[in-house]
Amino acid sequence: MKYYLKEEFLHDHNVKNAGNKARNDVEVIFNRLGYAPLKVRVDDWYKMNVLNAQIHKYRALLRAFKRLKKNDDIVIQFPLLHHSLFINSLLKSLKNRGVNTYLLIHDLETLRFVNDKTLPFRMKLRMKLTEGDTFYSVTGLIAHNPIMKSVLVDKGVAEDKIVSLGIFDYLIPNFQEKSGLTKDQPIIVAGNLAQEKAGYLYNLPEAPAYNLYGVGFDESRALANETYFGSFLPDELPAALEGGFGLVWDGDSVETCSGFFGEYLRYNNSHKASLYLASGFPLVVWKQSALSHFVLEKGCGIAVESLHDLKEAIDNLSDADYQDLVNNAKRVGQEIREGHYLKTALNQLA
Repeated sequence: MKYYLKEEFLHDHNVKNAGNKARNDVEVIFNRLGYAPLKVRVDDWYKMNVLNAQIHKYRALLRAFKRLKKNDDIVIQFPLLHHSLFINSLLKSLKNRGVNTYLLIHDLETLRFVNDKTLPFRMKLRMKLTEGDTFYSVTGLIAHNPIMKSVLVDKGVAEDKIVSLGIFDYLIPNFQEKSGLTKDQPIIVAGNLAQEKAGYLYNLPEAPAYNLYGVGFDESRALANETYFGSFLPDELPAALEGGFGLVWDGDSVETCSGFFGEYLRYNNSHKASLYLASGFPLVVWKQSALSHFVLEKGCGIAVESLHDLKEAIDNLSDADYQDLVNNAKRVGQEIREGHYLKTALNQLA
């Protein structure tokens, strides 16, 4: 049998945040492919102290994993929604029982916080326990891209165990194709617009214009070339987006992607890239990001070193060049909406 781990919690917070959209879409794709949900039910996590929460989560996982038999496959979205300090020992136990275990990586905290000298010891310990040895205890891994794969190989994970996803899928119910896109329309910025994630929004050059969608934006500091449209549920957001390009950029600086979130783009696939492409928009990405390789290879966007370079890069595009980017974005976007990338990665793991 083929299973995927389905975590169920008593309360679901931050519904308007896109944080759960990626995981929910993965579950839909698993169901379409015939995977059965292996349910782990967890009580209200926020009402328990750390020790009780960890014991509760361990017992819930143990009960679920006991249902698995030799030669079963189980795919786990990693990290778990709430970390389990015992995940490595649980995965080792499954391996010893002949169960094939696979991790689909959403985030690697060891890469996100690699340069953080102020990280509390407790968090370092948790990252060590949940990421340090876990990748050696599984049958296979789906990493975001070849760069993340190479980092894992450098850490000692066998190369033949790792498959690159390429880009995350993004399902859009009742999709309606965009028309009339031009290169001179505003740049779209969607997602978490809070200072610590997108501080660059308060220092943008005077051109081009930007359309902003999401939570955390300080409207009192909005620039003259910014229009804020508010926040939307993830499935409603694609229809609301208007612009010529979708921007994938993180950090405080317009000069480069900076800070923990910005530097993390060197390794990860931002989920907002999938949102833009699935919605039919070509991308603007940081030239040093891992995603730039995918974008340039697929011809579905442009890469810049600095947002100061963006206006010139767009001005230098002919209308025909831009339409090529749009057509390629729509082609890739259709694959993303159909779950093509996860399906392909799972087939490569098999």
